[in-house]
Amino acid sequence: MTKQQKPGKSSTVDGLYTQLKQKIISFELYPGTRVTEQVLAEMFGVSRTPIRQALQRLEIEGFLSIRPKQGCFIRELDVNELMEYYEARIALELLIVESAVNAMTDKQLEQMMALWHPDIHDNELQHGIDLGEKDESFHVGLALASDKPVLASLLKNINHRIRVIRRLDLNSDNRSQRTYKEHFEILQHIKERDTSKAKQAMKRHIQRSREFAKTLTLTALARQKFLSNPSE
Repeated sequence: MTKQQKPGKSSTVDGLYTQLKQKIISFELYPGTRVTEQVLAEMFGVSRTPIRQALQRLEIEGFLSIRPKQGCFIRELDVNELMEYYEARIALELLIVESAVNAMTDKQLEQMMALWHPDIHDNELQHGIDLGEKDESFHVGLALASDKPVLASLLKNINHRIRVIRRLDLNSDNRSQRTYKEHFEILQHIKERDTSKAKQAMKRHIQRSREFAKTLTLTALARQKFLSNPSE
């Protein structure tokens, strides 16, 4: 029997990053929880160096914050803050849709529609497509294709702030399939140069996500309070 080859450094970091992100998205690592490199290293049976690198990637993506001499803290959920970001996102994305109607070519739109056709949904899930990443690229892509780099940059900043809750939304029952249908519908209206319908479809799309975020956040905060004060 041949000896199993140990994974390289980069693959170790990638694996830890993926596993830690999943623990955050599934609330196994709960919002506001403090974790340390040492505890995580013992949990995964690795040294602290790859743990540190994985945590740094997660900090860049907004999943946690690293505080010197204190440890890492999983990003807290604040319902008022989240709702404000979603309101800003709605206003921004409606501007982007309006620009897309006027600026994007039929060819650009057809290429995007091919990526979001509902018929490819199940096949892509089977091949492990990261829907969260693809979803963000759709919204930012509309801005970039409309030659609106400033709007794209602002949207990226908002995405950074709400990423954890959006990933939970996309992983919920039937939400991923509906995302394909909603994106495809938005693109169809843009291709038809129907600004009103395109904006309405985009607004509905984001409002559904906002309502999920609100419900989930309130539930998470209630659970966190119960765990802190179980006798109440």
